[in-house]
Amino acid sequence: MSKIKVFVVDDHQLVTDCISLFLKDSDKVKVSGIAHSGAETLELLKNEVPHVILLDISMPEMTGIETTEKIKKIFPGIKVLILSMHSDYNNISDAIDAGADGYIPKDVTAEELVDAIITINDGKNYFHTSISDEIIKNYATKRKKSSTLLPQLTKRELEVLKLFAEGYNNNEIAEKLFLSVRTIESHKNHILQKTNMKNSVELIKFAIKNKIIEL
Repeated sequence: MSKIKVFVVDDHQLVTDCISLFLKDSDKVKVSGIAHSGAETLELLKNEVPHVILLDISMPEMTGIETTEKIKKIFPGIKVLILSMHSDYNNISDAIDAGADGYIPKDVTAEELVDAIITINDGKNYFHTSISDEIIKNYATKRKKSSTLLPQLTKRELEVLKLFAEGYNNNEIAEKLFLSVRTIESHKNHILQKTNMKNSVELIKFAIKNKIIEL
């Protein structure tokens, strides 16, 4: 069985040298290209197309996220495995949105690195345990915030928010609810404070997201 061809991309030569050394004795993976920037990676791809690209996020000029987007646009069949010391949710989320097939920290063992390469080459996703935990933790936090936010709004505030999101102005809402315009304005201010929204546009998005209104 032919080996999985891998490009190793990192702006630090010591890192690319070490990874290449790790993979040297593998009977399933071989390093077929090394690059130290996103631009250099795209140049390499003009001559050879690997199965998998190991890619760092923090690179000058063109980040790993931007490089991933370009690779996936030009070569959608190439699998991209992010290998980074940054394990925060924002970087993970950006990488996934860019099309990355996997994400692992730089302190993984050579064995796990090979396993990750094989896994994404087989068409599956691979996320290190710490990465998966970060994704789950962030999702749980957002879900908790979302689930506890609506009960904070009073029944009247929900009525005002629904009508406002449906396109009614303050005067029209006041007429419908038999309240003064000043009272409606007061309700809207309270809603903004409770939902941490900054303006009317964000408030409408909030109403749609929480299914207060249906599109």
